[in-house]
Amino acid sequence: MHTLSATFSPLLLLALLLLIGLPGTAAGATAPLRIITEPAGRGLLTDRRGNVYGMSTQIVKAIQLQVGDSSTIEILPWARAYAIAVSSDNIAMYDTIRTADREDKFKWVGPIKLYSVNLYAQRGVVAANASLADLLQQHIACETRNTSIVNELLSLGFEIDKNLILSRQSGDCYKMLKLGRADLIAMHGDVTPKRQAELLDTGLDLQPVYPLQNIEMYIAFSKQTDGAVILKWQCALNKLVLQGRFRQLYQDEYPRTMIEKIEIRAANSQQQMPCPG
Repeated sequence: MHTLSATFSPLLLLALLLLIGLPGTAAGATAPLRIITEPAGRGLLTDRRGNVYGMSTQIVKAIQLQVGDSSTIEILPWARAYAIAVSSDNIAMYDTIRTADREDKFKWVGPIKLYSVNLYAQRGVVAANASLADLLQQHIACETRNTSIVNELLSLGFEIDKNLILSRQSGDCYKMLKLGRADLIAMHGDVTPKRQAELLDTGLDLQPVYPLQNIEMYIAFSKQTDGAVILKWQCALNKLVLQGRFRQLYQDEYPRTMIEKIEIRAANSQQQMPCPG
């Protein structure tokens, strides 16, 4: 009669461990991330070889370096990127606005940007002290499809294909303004002198005409992403911010107040999370 130890040979035991996926085995290994973003002007650019670069991307790449992730960053239209992120596993997507209706759809690492947002128009296009009723009746807004700002514009009374144009990519709305096909565009309210000069160089002399929501931008991970991955990425971001790398990248492009707020948030996060020392 065979004993239990004689029946289970070492090779058979190893095969069983792989099948049940115990920690440390191949079946229990963390799946690779797919990192996606949208082509959005300032923070996301590509060089002649198609490599993604820019301020947001530099932060993401710096985090990747710290956590040992070698995933290639893909650029997709926002609507497609969002659809993939909510329906697939092991997706990381940035820059993603964190809202109440999205809260339970993702796991979050950040923030990487904090904005106050206004509707802007070319100087002289919208009457001084124009009311919301005036904007709705006399002007056309443009916003990227499937963004949280679209929902706010709809709640204010804008109507798609009447006084609201939805574009596939955020840069398209700037083109609409220059062509005169739209009058209003949502943009963060803390415009630095450098950014103002860049806009003027492209023929856009913009002024705020109506306040919108404040927004916070994060790296959004698909809901099924391992919590250990989220912890590693958040701790890596905290470290970059607290060591001054974030300020170094953003100080010429974004207001000092935003950078300081993110540094405070990173310090609080570092105290609350079990990050390595």
